[in-house]
Amino acid sequence: MKMPITTIIVDDNNNSIMTLSKDLTQYPEIRVVETTTSVEKAKKIIVKYQPDLIFLDVEMPKMSGIELLQEIRDSIHPNMYVVFYSAYDKYMIDALRSSAFDYLMKPYHPEELSNIIKRIKTQPEKEKLNFEQSMRRLLTNDRKFALQTISGLLFLRANEVFCFQYIDTIRSWQITMTDLSVYKLRTGIIAKDLISFSPSFMQVNQECILNTDYILSIENKTLKCILYPPFNNFDIHASRRYYSKLKEQLEIL
Repeated sequence: MKMPITTIIVDDNNNSIMTLSKDLTQYPEIRVVETTTSVEKAKKIIVKYQPDLIFLDVEMPKMSGIELLQEIRDSIHPNMYVVFYSAYDKYMIDALRSSAFDYLMKPYHPEELSNIIKRIKTQPEKEKLNFEQSMRRLLTNDRKFALQTISGLLFLRANEVFCFQYIDTIRSWQITMTDLSVYKLRTGIIAKDLISFSPSFMQVNQECILNTDYILSIENKTLKCILYPPFNNFDIHASRRYYSKLKEQLEIL
């Protein structure tokens, strides 16, 4: 990314803005051009300055940071880098780290801010998705869908799902959420139906569909899925058949 990195901070808390602004002075490559606690002013200054980088609070009184970006997406340049600055769900943003989005949890540690600045500076332009692509992916992960369980209708977002597992004894799928709660789905739902809800849902073997946002790696020899905490105690292995398909899909993405 070019230097200096022009930056805007949007947060409904003045103290948070002051703290982050002060911490950013340690990075001479960062130039904060404007800050605001107002959503309406944020829209105007982002469009006006077209910054390289935005620190954006996700949950603000009038609208979410995601909604703000959605409103101005056609008026901003394609390589803008957005850091969601919030106590918002870490895992949804984790899923988008390879694109134009990142996250900084409140309260943050100095090394977390330092790591974000390093990623922004070193990420090759050719590997970055542009803002439009990133926004589309973000909205996909944030969109609610419904699944019929044996006890009722379950409304959820993709980032709230850890995996689906087929239970042969009851001949139906069950869903494990990121809070580790489990729901049995009604019979008749097939793997293809579940996969269609999100590009993050991929089948790793005949009985398991994983949210790939929570896969750290897959071991070459054993095909064991190494998962992010708190899912690292799950013993899940990919099959050769689905591992090949998984690699093909990820290359397309």
